[in-house]
Amino acid sequence: MSDPNAPHFVTVGWGLPLIERLWRRMERISAGRFSHVPHPRHAPREWNGGRPDPGVRFIGLDRQTRMPEPDLALLGSLERAGVPTVRNMILGDRVVSRLAEQDALGYATFLARRFARIFEELEPTAVIGGYDAVHNGISLGVARSLGIPWFALHFSVIPPGMAGFCNAMSPSARVQLPEPRSDADSLSLAEATLAAFESRSLQAPAYLAPPPPSFGGSILRIPGRIAAAAGAVRRSMLQSYLRYTDDPGRLNPGVALRNSRRAARARSAVAEIPTLAAPPGAPFALFGLHTQPESSIDVWAPFFSNQQWVIETIARALPAGMRLLVKIHKSDVSRYTRDQLGRMRNVPGVEIIRPFADARAFIDGASLVFAIQGTMALEAALLRKPVVVLGDSPVTVFPWVSQAAALSELPDLVRRALSMPPPERPDVIEAFARYLGPFRPAAHNDWRIVKSDREIESFAELFRLLKLHVAGRDR
Repeated sequence: MSDPNAPHFVTVGWGLPLIERLWRRMERISAGRFSHVPHPRHAPREWNGGRPDPGVRFIGLDRQTRMPEPDLALLGSLERAGVPTVRNMILGDRVVSRLAEQDALGYATFLARRFARIFEELEPTAVIGGYDAVHNGISLGVARSLGIPWFALHFSVIPPGMAGFCNAMSPSARVQLPEPRSDADSLSLAEATLAAFESRSLQAPAYLAPPPPSFGGSILRIPGRIAAAAGAVRRSMLQSYLRYTDDPGRLNPGVALRNSRRAARARSAVAEIPTLAAPPGAPFALFGLHTQPESSIDVWAPFFSNQQWVIETIARALPAGMRLLVKIHKSDVSRYTRDQLGRMRNVPGVEIIRPFADARAFIDGASLVFAIQGTMALEAALLRKPVVVLGDSPVTVFPWVSQAAALSELPDLVRRALSMPPPERPDVIEAFARYLGPFRPAAHNDWRIVKSDREIESFAELFRLLKLHVAGRDR
């Protein structure tokens, strides 16, 4: 039986299978208690045969659940320093952002009331949320309003397999855990990781979009689509608000077919426009498009989520003799329409890089790298390239990475970055050690892979350190 005096962590937004495969396994070996508020798409009947579980509280209870009228005073009371505005929470949600404004605000009101009730009942030591979807933003706002610490797991990309915590919806809000590594161990980790990255034996994990299906393949997928639609209908009988939580393409075969056709047209558009397969000999700056919707831009950098505008802004700030090369993310091949690609290419000095071209070769050849958030900024910093980030990024611990505080100052910032001498390798190692400081061994955040017992033990150690951090915070 769990110790009632142990710290009580309440997780928000995880799927039911992961609650069992990760959190319940970790709870059995950790010194803390865990309760769970699953992703809003889940209903009570999906867990434990519908039998009540005091450690699991559902956001939606039954098919009678209805959305209230928006309570703007309540939602306004959640907005404070360190909490995104409710409108940004909504716009960063890939499902709720498509709804009418009143529907979205009504759902946000429902979430706020439900989280307040759950947190008051469970009395958590801390809430463990995430970055994606409006329910995580609302959980942060409600936790802050009740004086409850809120954290989200933050995973490393270079090297993969490490994790830490942020105490807000920003990658720069990283928590420095107790019992830090020694300076010697930190420098050793940074040097070994840098050497592996330089040799390309270590690369950042990247999600690859599936290839476009053939006509025959599309026919073969029809039974699966019908089964998915049937499952969605069954779930909708349990939760009347499924349209707030699930992509329409999962629920409606007609929408899925339209999306498939649009993706096929987009793939053709990318193939038909002029693109670069290799870096040119002339000087160029590099900007990597973010895949969207995605937390690294829609949550962590919401004011830069219009990437067409970002491209135009960067191009205006570059010297006349420098071109801006724009790299389409390889998982976004089917995202951009012919019109969108045309608008990018119509910006003076802008060229597009082929989606599956070697991004590392372009980073190596760039005079300057721009990023909003994301892995490209870290990769460029490790390769000693001057970098300008637009979002609030932890990569600014590298002295040759600059943040654009005011866009009107961007041309001066570009000139300073281009005149900066490249750092020495020991400087890279020292800065990288600082960057890796908040991370501890854990696991890669690919939840399709069942975590080993050793990885579960590493997560338990993370929460032991978080317990010490919260205890120190409360003194």
